[in-house]
Amino acid sequence: MNLIGVDIGGTKCAVTLSTCYPINIIDKISFETKTKDRGPKEIIDEIIFNINNLIDKYKIKIDAIGISCGGPLNSKEGIILSPPNLPNWDFVPIVKILQDNFCVKTFLQNDANACALVEWKLGAGRNAQNMVFLTMGTGMGAGIIADGKLITGANDNAGEIGHIKLSENGPLGYGKIGSFEGFCSGAGIAKYAKMKLNDEDFEDIDTKTLAERAKKGDEFAKEVFKEVGEKLGEGISIIVDTLNPELIVIGSIFNRCEEFLRPSMEMAIEREALNISKNNLKVVKSELSESIGDYAAVMVAIYGLKIDDNNDEEADLRALKILDSMVKKHNELSNLKDDILKSYEQIKSTYKNGGKLLICGNGGSSSDADHIVGELMKGFYKKRPLKKELRDKLNELFGKEGEFISNNLQSPLCAISFSEQSALTTAFLNDVNADTIYAQKLLGYGKKEDTLLGISTSGNSKNVLYAAKLAKALGIATISLTGEKGGELSKICDVNLKAPQNSTPDIQECHLIIYHALCAMVEEYFFKN
Repeated sequence: MNLIGVDIGGTKCAVTLSTCYPINIIDKISFETKTKDRGPKEIIDEIIFNINNLIDKYKIKIDAIGISCGGPLNSKEGIILSPPNLPNWDFVPIVKILQDNFCVKTFLQNDANACALVEWKLGAGRNAQNMVFLTMGTGMGAGIIADGKLITGANDNAGEIGHIKLSENGPLGYGKIGSFEGFCSGAGIAKYAKMKLNDEDFEDIDTKTLAERAKKGDEFAKEVFKEVGEKLGEGISIIVDTLNPELIVIGSIFNRCEEFLRPSMEMAIEREALNISKNNLKVVKSELSESIGDYAAVMVAIYGLKIDDNNDEEADLRALKILDSMVKKHNELSNLKDDILKSYEQIKSTYKNGGKLLICGNGGSSSDADHIVGELMKGFYKKRPLKKELRDKLNELFGKEGEFISNNLQSPLCAISFSEQSALTTAFLNDVNADTIYAQKLLGYGKKEDTLLGISTSGNSKNVLYAAKLAKALGIATISLTGEKGGELSKICDVNLKAPQNSTPDIQECHLIIYHALCAMVEEYFFKN
């Protein structure tokens, strides 16, 4: 599934092409908004032009568009309603304009809500049901997740926490003296520092410079952040008492200055918030940090389409079609369908949790282990372009040569065959014991997130068997691929794939069909285009 993300800002706009889960940003085009020189029509025309450029460049069909834009706006009607950073954008029907041009579903969200969705689905908020994301950037806004749903409010103003008044005196923010945004935004922190100063050297200070001074030990800068941290804690306490979230994720300035903000923030929360609410609260920095904006508009499209990365039925259904097709062509393997599906789920879970597939076997099964690695570590049926961040870094460092490298690499699914490393293998066979060679390699490579696939036509190969036993001791998941009898290996492993044959050549013919189906199913899940 190909998605377009459109980020509309007062300073710059960006158009992003991405796949769906896992989100892989293929390309991004940024341009200056130039609101002083042109109105919404000219800017939207450039957005449309750049979307068409991406479609033509990659010769793809897009499936949906997500738009992230500062408020006020009406997300349900798809209308931008005069944001202060976008002069003359009065009642602009942006969703209808893009839908009419590209004939695909299009969705609009406030930029704070868009960032909240990204952090909730991909970052520090994964698995949280009640979470608040605080932007703490140029301004201070919030995206609210309550009971597993994004809360937008009656007219999309939910989360405008920057307007909360924290003090009768203080810097101006969101049109109010002493507001949450006045104290706890980039513009506000700089204003607050200037209010406290008599030293002309600080006349042009900004928050970035203040942070640099604090990191160098400047006591005044550290004091400013301490006081800002206290106000941050007071603002958070209001949110905690009102919404009772389990998690608050803070972006931008908090990511860069947490060490100066957290101590006084926590003291204020301890002092101000209700015990019953604060005891269940965690306050953390954004996991996606500076890259969150690249994903925000794309996530608006994903959320609008009601696609869930933790229960991606569409991808699983496509993987099941591969399995059904295999069974239809090889009816003798129909009884293995449930076990193949269990193996698919286990391997999928391994990759989602950052693990790898470790494979071992002897003779023909050793070759099968190598074969499986070959299908997983590069494209099998699908092209697997590198993530945009890596491609951009290669291009930045090495120019055309970097572009050549990135264009000739494919995203891998990490897999290691224990048949490899001949020097280690022969040394161990000579110095220790052949029966424990695969256990030794598992000891070196294995971690709890991994899965061990043991291949043995008899199910009784000692070196595979001992590796499986060590895997159980280490808490590593195990899958066996054997003949019909299963042998001792099938008594140990979590999932058992028993080819319905008894002679070694016939078993191995079945094994090829089984692991080809598994490789294709896993690839289908993680690389959907």
